[in-house]
Amino acid sequence: MRKETAFFLVLLILFSAGAFAEEISKTASTYVSSFLEESGVSKDKITNVTKVDNNRLPEEIEIQNIEKNNLGIYQVNYDENGTDKKVYFITYSSENLPEKSSAKNSVTYLNFGYPGILEESSYINTATNTAGGKDSGYVMMRSGSITGISTSLGTSEKGAVELKVYINGKDTGFKNAINSDDSKKIDYDTQSENAVTYSAGDIISVYAELAGGIKVSSITTLVEATE
Repeated sequence: MRKETAFFLVLLILFSAGAFAEEISKTASTYVSSFLEESGVSKDKITNVTKVDNNRLPEEIEIQNIEKNNLGIYQVNYDENGTDKKVYFITYSSENLPEKSSAKNSVTYLNFGYPGILEESSYINTATNTAGGKDSGYVMMRSGSITGISTSLGTSEKGAVELKVYINGKDTGFKNAINSDDSKKIDYDTQSENAVTYSAGDIISVYAELAGGIKVSSITTLVEATE
């Protein structure tokens, strides 16, 4: 079993209350219930959440070689179509459960740009000044989501430009848009995780789409990737 800051193992068996459980705080109960709801156990079906005594583990749980102080086991009783059942929620972290929101994801910033004057639509360069493209950009090492993009640039002539995030040469629909009439030639946008996702091995690039005869210069674009 791989150790992580927060994980859970769920075992579904028929309900059988035991003396090994003790009442826990409302905060811990809410924390456990929120995770189980994501796994299909509705909160309104949960009848009780209790902490299991690590020295008196039920026979359904077999855990070895894990530091005692970092292990938290919680028994959740719930109703399923009139049948009492229970699950065990197992965490490996500190003795006290953290708030769910305290878990921090890894955020990476991908730098793109174009130092000269761009007169027609094209991919822009990576931070190494390598030209971007369908098969050229940042190769992602883990799966994750595109959660932000920001851009600053200079303009001449009338028109508009869109800086679009591409994955494997396909437009994701997530972009910055700047018009030559804008007082400041900047834009920034964010979105929720999982709105635009990528997998390990996917190539992230940025495509600048020019319209109306606009020319742009000194492009600096930052793409936020959350894993």
